[in-house]
Amino acid sequence: MSILRFYMVFLMVFLLSTAHVVNAQTLVVKDELGHSVKVPAAPQRILPLAPSLAEILFALGLNERIVGVTDFTTYPEEAMTKPRVGSFINPSLEKVVALRPDLVIAGSEARFEQINVALIKLGIPCYQIKPSDLESTYRSIANLGEVTGSQEKAREVISRMRKKVAEIEAQVAGVPVKKVFYQVNVKPIISVGGKSLVADLVGRAGGLLITADIPIRYPHYSVERVIVDAPDVIVISAMAQGFNYDYFKNIWQRCESIPAVRNNQIYLIKSEIVDRASPRIIEGLAKLAEFIHPESK
Repeated sequence: MSILRFYMVFLMVFLLSTAHVVNAQTLVVKDELGHSVKVPAAPQRILPLAPSLAEILFALGLNERIVGVTDFTTYPEEAMTKPRVGSFINPSLEKVVALRPDLVIAGSEARFEQINVALIKLGIPCYQIKPSDLESTYRSIANLGEVTGSQEKAREVISRMRKKVAEIEAQVAGVPVKKVFYQVNVKPIISVGGKSLVADLVGRAGGLLITADIPIRYPHYSVERVIVDAPDVIVISAMAQGFNYDYFKNIWQRCESIPAVRNNQIYLIKSEIVDRASPRIIEGLAKLAEFIHPESK
């Protein structure tokens, strides 16, 4: 396989604190998993391997430099015109190589570690990020701004996010915290654990996940346990097209002892605005605050 050519439009104004110049066109940086990655000083063919990563890169104004996306990348609208390289879970290495990226952006899941090893052998740099809450999402946006030469735009995006978060947190400041059950599946019932982006957003929106003490990412739960925990609010995440909200909601309607049921506080939310660590999670935070504390609008 021929060596990939690197293009340079301009050098970065300043480098990551962990970076040093290898030559006039490449840098060595540390990604968020601690890998040393040799990247172009100004990558021109960037490939994000998850919908959230694509959303960040588009928010940084890199539309023209994004050469492809994964399946289920639906935002922004421009993303729909990009070539697909397969699913987030199992992207096609063959399709990735065919797009000739000079920089691949990936997440921290084990599958991406395997892809990273394969890309290294092919001479394609892969920069991995690991956001787990809102603060680390800011960090990842800043880091991607650095490695793509879009530092100023990244600062603008983060500033807007922080401003909106401060407004929402001010709205719910001083109100009683409400218990929240967040549901992502029905058979079996599955929620989210306390070490998750959703848990952070719920907390900032004036709520507390009843699953907050569970370290598992997606814990199984039972109707009986939800009844005992007595959440004030139930939020149901729509994770796919054809999602039957009424079916989910009807399961809880029989459990009138649950405060959320008695008070008709069962809500539906689009998973992509709360599950994806991208600038759009601010929309998710606003929606959660509206659900948990409608009186604070």
